[in-house]
Amino acid sequence: MSKINKLGQYKGVEVKVNKQVVTQEEIDNQIKALLAQKPTLEEKDGEVSNGDVTTIDFEGFKDGVAFDGGKAEGHQLEIGSGQFIPGFEDQMIGMKKGETRELNLTFPENYGAPDLAGADVVFKVTVHKIETKKESELNDEFVVSLNIPEMQTVADLYESMKANIQAQHDQAYQAQKETAIFDKILADSDVEIDDSELQKALEKHIQHISMQLAQQGMQLEQYLQMMGVDETAFRQQIEPSAKQQAIFEAIIDEIINVENIETSDEEVDQQVESIASYNKVSKEEVLQKIDPEGLRHDFNRVKASRLIAESAIVTE
Repeated sequence: MSKINKLGQYKGVEVKVNKQVVTQEEIDNQIKALLAQKPTLEEKDGEVSNGDVTTIDFEGFKDGVAFDGGKAEGHQLEIGSGQFIPGFEDQMIGMKKGETRELNLTFPENYGAPDLAGADVVFKVTVHKIETKKESELNDEFVVSLNIPEMQTVADLYESMKANIQAQHDQAYQAQKETAIFDKILADSDVEIDDSELQKALEKHIQHISMQLAQQGMQLEQYLQMMGVDETAFRQQIEPSAKQQAIFEAIIDEIINVENIETSDEEVDQQVESIASYNKVSKEEVLQKIDPEGLRHDFNRVKASRLIAESAIVTE
């Protein structure tokens, strides 16, 4: 078990945090980025060139027979985007509106459909429209084209941008405030963490990192190979962070005891209902995966953290 030799002041902690206000430059940069992301298409005469957006009909043939999934009408294709198999877009360069051309191509060896992987095919392509991209102009028409509810004018867009940026700043401010408060409590406290608690914290830390990597489609083993470290070295790298987390949790648990913080059965039940509603499953299914006592403990920690944050004295 962890040992609290000294519990630092946790009520009325004084910290100084900078609060950022939205600047006109930030709004202008966001607007510029939006205009660049959503260019205007302008029809052109002449030949297809790299970067043009074409509207085409196409049909693919293997050994003279049309194959499934190889046909479309009115398809919009940007030349150079790599949307189609290698060679398709390159061979369209130089085509004119109304022209039909046969493209002789080969599917990649690793193509998803086994009957087409590595196969020689012919695509019959007809160009109906050729358009070039140019940066959009900031006007009410552009704002309406974004199809965002209740946003019709440039003024509406500016207000929305300002609100979104301020929300990001407020979130960062809140995170900085909490970090400053808890850093001060950690510095003022003296806690001994035994090896079993440290190992438990390490496992939780690794599990959290593994989940984050999985969301990016990567396994922990792949990440370690990419970073050129083995698991032992990786554990040594993250041990300081895991230890600090373990110390922080020990302090929070001590505050729960000192303040006699409790979570009622009704509050636990409400949390279970909220989790069930959010995940669109039954309460019974939630209880199969979540220990109510563990949920009670987590909720106690949330209450203790809230008590600390709300009593803090913050100057900006």
